[in-house]
Amino acid sequence: MGTSILEVMGKNSSESSISRSARRAIIFGAGQYFDEMPFIPADAYVIAADGGYDHVVSLGITPHAFIGDKDSLLEELPEDSATRIIELPSEKDDSDLMAAVRYAWSMGVREFEFFGVSGGRVDHSFANIQIAAKISSFGGAAFLHADHTIITVISNAIMTFPGGYVSSKRPISIFAYSSTCKHVSIEGLKYGVDDIEMNNLDPLGLSNEFLPDTPVTIAVDGGSLVIMYPSEAPTPRIIFHVDNRTDFGNITQEVSSRLYSEQSSGSKRGRHAVQ
Repeated sequence: MGTSILEVMGKNSSESSISRSARRAIIFGAGQYFDEMPFIPADAYVIAADGGYDHVVSLGITPHAFIGDKDSLLEELPEDSATRIIELPSEKDDSDLMAAVRYAWSMGVREFEFFGVSGGRVDHSFANIQIAAKISSFGGAAFLHADHTIITVISNAIMTFPGGYVSSKRPISIFAYSSTCKHVSIEGLKYGVDDIEMNNLDPLGLSNEFLPDTPVTIAVDGGSLVIMYPSEAPTPRIIFHVDNRTDFGNITQEVSSRLYSEQSSGSKRGRHAVQ
């Protein structure tokens, strides 16, 4: 990821897509790390999401920021560290990882790589795919490093891989994340499709395969696709059909106002309240 992998193309524009430079963030979570050694570019902004701090310091890296409620943290945070500390309450709406994304997005980051965000608890892994989907829907790119696999999401976009980097028959799976994904096209894999509709109740895109020395194009115009591909593949190029949105939302360090406690004196509201 030496240069920006994001490009933007207006739907009504006849011009070629315009490159957009963006700072990138490397975010470390408290999940499993497998045997992949994270690569940290010199210009990257490094964030430890709670227990991810333990993994960052084990690599000899001082993160630029720590964000979390400290529930999975093993190491003590040094008081004299250059790391910015943003402590969150445990009773919050955002996960520590989502809060880290909000923080980075507010600084202009649009490209994200995540380590330690899969393995262990399946609910956390699913939540992190949701975060990648949200980043994509806002015109950003997120790459979740799993066990020799990278997971990303594209929304109303075209994603391309150059040919010649992935061995023949290596698997790639493409799933509908949206309830309906329109105008899906896949070219350069063993199984290609042209302008079809996919839905998130049918795992139609499971276990496709790379072909030898063949560039790949995956496109959707009307929904979001989850794409899982081998980690040895080069970073893909992503072309969006619309400009990215800027307001991703702010971090809140307050206890969630949505929660209902059985111990509280308040009563339930809404259609599920006891009559």
